[in-house]
Amino acid sequence: MMRRRISIFPALLLLLPYLLLCLQNATSMSLPSKTQTSTTQTTHHNINDIINSPHIGYIKDPSNKREVFVIGTSHFRCSSAAEVTSLITQVRPDGVVLELDPERVLRLTKQYYGFDADGDITAQAQIDASVQTNPSNSGGEELLYGSDFVAAVTTCKDMDIPLFLGDEYAQETKQRLMQQLFRADAYSPMPLVTSLVPDMTTTTKARAADISTTSRISLIDTFRTDPNKLTPLAVSSSPPLVIAALALLLQNNEAAASIAYSSSSGALVDAVWNVLETSLSIVLSFFASCFLFNTVIVERDEILADSTIRAWNVLRSLKNGTFIRKRWEFRVNTSKNENEKGAGASSFDATTELPLFTLKRPLIKGKRRNLNLFESRWLKMIDSVTNEDYKSSSSASSPQFGCVRCTNKFYSAASVDGLEGRYADIIFERKGALASIVELKEGKRPTSGDRKIGVTIEGGDEFTIDDESTSISVTKDGYMIANKWDSNDLSKPIQSDDKWVKVVVVVGLLHGNGVVKLLSKD
Repeated sequence: MMRRRISIFPALLLLLPYLLLCLQNATSMSLPSKTQTSTTQTTHHNINDIINSPHIGYIKDPSNKREVFVIGTSHFRCSSAAEVTSLITQVRPDGVVLELDPERVLRLTKQYYGFDADGDITAQAQIDASVQTNPSNSGGEELLYGSDFVAAVTTCKDMDIPLFLGDEYAQETKQRLMQQLFRADAYSPMPLVTSLVPDMTTTTKARAADISTTSRISLIDTFRTDPNKLTPLAVSSSPPLVIAALALLLQNNEAAASIAYSSSSGALVDAVWNVLETSLSIVLSFFASCFLFNTVIVERDEILADSTIRAWNVLRSLKNGTFIRKRWEFRVNTSKNENEKGAGASSFDATTELPLFTLKRPLIKGKRRNLNLFESRWLKMIDSVTNEDYKSSSSASSPQFGCVRCTNKFYSAASVDGLEGRYADIIFERKGALASIVELKEGKRPTSGDRKIGVTIEGGDEFTIDDESTSISVTKDGYMIANKWDSNDLSKPIQSDDKWVKVVVVVGLLHGNGVVKLLSKD
């Protein structure tokens, strides 16, 4: 019976994609290295020290008055958390973009503040009193994973800096992987190959025209200064390494057991088979690397870059006075009794105060929209506007509240009086529209049995919020109220602002140079 030696190359099929993804970041030359950084003067006292740090990329665009600092981090415990805090503190940006989605930011910050999935305080948090008494001092350093992001959140909260979420949901990435699995262009080697080839054309032209100044992240120097940042690479590549070692051991045992056979006439067939197997493994591994690189790295680089541009546009409008920003904390761990209809809802005067509800799309006059509300604060808001005392003080024929288009929502977990709460950082338009309640249906959520409300609203007259500091307040239930509003004055002049907008982007090391490259091209 013919014996065939086992090849280790099928095991390396799993290893090569990881190595290529790291190689393209370490050898990417599409942007100047740290030694080529421009010494253009800026408003930062230590700007050269900052952008010469190996883990920081930099884009300066004088034509758009934009500065972007891209910090590449390792999400496992290392010096990244301290580096993020240091960068934000030194730069004092107008906004910070995180490589997170809403689900991950809540999961990380709940863990940081010592709450479990149900919002209860964990036993470890009860032991570690410092997490509850002064959580901002710890900077998230006690977390094994994600301390870099938590450090950004806590630092921005302390410094009153807007936060933006830049990544897609994990489910969206998985869906995209499955959708593109059978698409030929998803396996194209061009993005991976071009990332490994030096290309200075774009950067040279940009520098010659004095359009922008860019500096890339040095992955090798980053690992040299902090070897702990290699942990994700070691964790991700260890399974295929173990498989390769086992395959090699089996190969040696097979070779020892078939010495006599190797001299037989079947050796030639075996050698040909091993060559074919090895060649096939290399080809499959290369295209697997291309697929992984195109879907998980390149496309997410584009998502992160687009989110950064969106954040810059929002911050520009915020400076110009088109948008309003409000931040506050509120409690979410409420009991069913507290959420029952009319239980302890806030009271206010309908003649001078207007509750606000945030929407992704503006509410159009005469158009109807259905809302499915189950959060405690929105249940309390609906109870308040349908309260008999509120309706009697209102001149409207049906209960009303205000709807404003929200251009950025950031929610993270917070500890409010020792209970689970939320830190809200909201940016929305000054102009809004009145929403009249056309129909209201009480209901229960299918799994938990908690209360929910189905509300049909119809758009009404527009209004403008004139001044954030005097016009916006927050109820004890956690929703905003416009204390002064005018449905007629829609022409408040917007003051232009030509100041620079500075943004810090916190991403994993594998995304750093890709985001810098995309932003430098804009």
